[in-house]
Amino acid sequence: MQREKKKKRYGMAENIHYIYRFLFRRYPHTKFLLAGLVLLVTVTPLISNVTVAAAVASVTDNRGVQDFVLRMGVVMLVLCVCSFLQQAALSWSNFYTECVQSRDFLMGLVRKSLDADYENVESQKQQRLLNQASHAVNLFRMGVGMMYQGMPTLISTVAGTVIYSMTISVLDIRILLVILVMTAVGLFMEKRARGVEESLKEERFRSWGRAYYLKREAMSVQNGKDIRIYNMTAWLQNGLLRLGKKDKKLEMKRHISWNLVSVVEVVFIVARDLLAYAILAGQVLDGRMSLAEFTFCLGIVSGISGWIRRMRGSWAALCDGNRMMRDYRKMMDYPNRFLREGGLPAEAAVKEGGAPQIELRNVSFRYEEDGEDILKEISLTIKAGERVALVGHNGAGKSTLVKLLCGFYHPTGGEILVGGHSIEEYNLQDYYRLLGIVFQESNTLPLSITSNVSGECEEDTDPEKVKRCLEQAGLLEDVLRLENGVQTHLTKNFRPDGIELSGGMLQKLMLARALYKDAPVLILDEPTAALDPIAESRVYQEYARIAEGKTAIFISHRLASTRFCDRILFLEDGVIREEGTHEELLQRGGRYAEMFQIQSKYYQEEM
Repeated sequence: MQREKKKKRYGMAENIHYIYRFLFRRYPHTKFLLAGLVLLVTVTPLISNVTVAAAVASVTDNRGVQDFVLRMGVVMLVLCVCSFLQQAALSWSNFYTECVQSRDFLMGLVRKSLDADYENVESQKQQRLLNQASHAVNLFRMGVGMMYQGMPTLISTVAGTVIYSMTISVLDIRILLVILVMTAVGLFMEKRARGVEESLKEERFRSWGRAYYLKREAMSVQNGKDIRIYNMTAWLQNGLLRLGKKDKKLEMKRHISWNLVSVVEVVFIVARDLLAYAILAGQVLDGRMSLAEFTFCLGIVSGISGWIRRMRGSWAALCDGNRMMRDYRKMMDYPNRFLREGGLPAEAAVKEGGAPQIELRNVSFRYEEDGEDILKEISLTIKAGERVALVGHNGAGKSTLVKLLCGFYHPTGGEILVGGHSIEEYNLQDYYRLLGIVFQESNTLPLSITSNVSGECEEDTDPEKVKRCLEQAGLLEDVLRLENGVQTHLTKNFRPDGIELSGGMLQKLMLARALYKDAPVLILDEPTAALDPIAESRVYQEYARIAEGKTAIFISHRLASTRFCDRILFLEDGVIREEGTHEELLQRGGRYAEMFQIQSKYYQEEM
């Protein structure tokens, strides 16, 4: 029952309604434009046949050359006017279609991608949906465009086929029967070929996705060093070659299927037209049909063949477009779990501008449904204004725990409360206002340093506050030495005068960004990983002041840094094994002390 509802939801009629609702809402007059286009496409061939037959009649009836020339002139004039109006209607229809596609559909897809829950962004399923949806809207002739143009074309071809069929049935029902039988065989063959193509679709998309991944890795600047040093070029090339051969095989199957359809179609078209012409010729020889009527009938027979061919083509395009629109709408309907509308405001988490308390109740998490738990029934309370350090070996679950606190993932078990409320009760954008985070991975935009720190437009940014934050992060002196100072643009992707920051400078910039936001919850995920020892020491010294009045969580694999925190949590195998201050944990001689002793061989404690 669920499957039937789903199919109906993304069915042909529903998708057509979905598309034209956007078009008519944006441009109401396009209703008349499309109606005129359908009328012109339907009527023009019929006018041509009638007027040509009338011109031939003028010759056979000996009405003279002047009458013939006059009638042919009228034919040409009518056809020119109809052709001009048809092209104008088609051109404007394409223009409005492209506008709607780029404004509503493409931007809607971008907004959906940006608004999706982070766990959905990382999901392979959603990435596949996103790729398919992008394919549907990126090119006008694909997906959306095919359905916009396919529907009026289909209506006109159906109308033309009906008119011509009725005309032929009056003249000779045998001709219509021949055409219908031959067409039915062609449609059956086409349906088989389309079924083959549909069965290959998922496999081809998977192959294209893998090929895209390998191409991206091969062209990546970040991976360029490793690829060359460790001779990974052969593996990448061989992988692309294997995928290329596989795609060639799949494409060959598709081509064979459609070529078979084409061959059969040509044979049946020739047979169909020969039979129809033989019937008409017999009527002329028997004296039951004049030359002018014969000319008219020939045009009708040829015309209906063209109408049927165009109808099949427009239906095929409509089916292709519908399949792509189904992919697009599946992506757009992909559910988010966090609230985007309604929900609690950020103010519900804090009292009188203070910091919120964070509580984890039996929180568990796994990345795969059938995988192992990364975090196992963790219960933890971080008091308002408390500074807590999360430490442990790589893979212990530290960063995963932070992502859960950020609302990027949902616990597979248990509950997370911030300010006494479950984080799922908050409006997502409001909840983000509570968080100032420095991740391990640095991300900048091709904007000025000022805008990268504030996350706002230049005119909405406090320049003095930006400088203070840069100073606290230890980056101001380096920035002021640049030619354009805080107005220096980052990356050369948009501006040739843009600069690329080193890893250490990027991390300082991210710290400055978190300081500028001045959120009541501060999370630092390995904030000193890319810093030199001097810069690292400075961050440690500033940490107490930076975190003042905030609920702060500090993640680091360098245990010497944890002495600045009120409490240390040692994670191992997804469980909090030890808890206490730096001195308390050393005195216990447990796993924390063991790890600290190992590190002390390489790092000297600052007294």
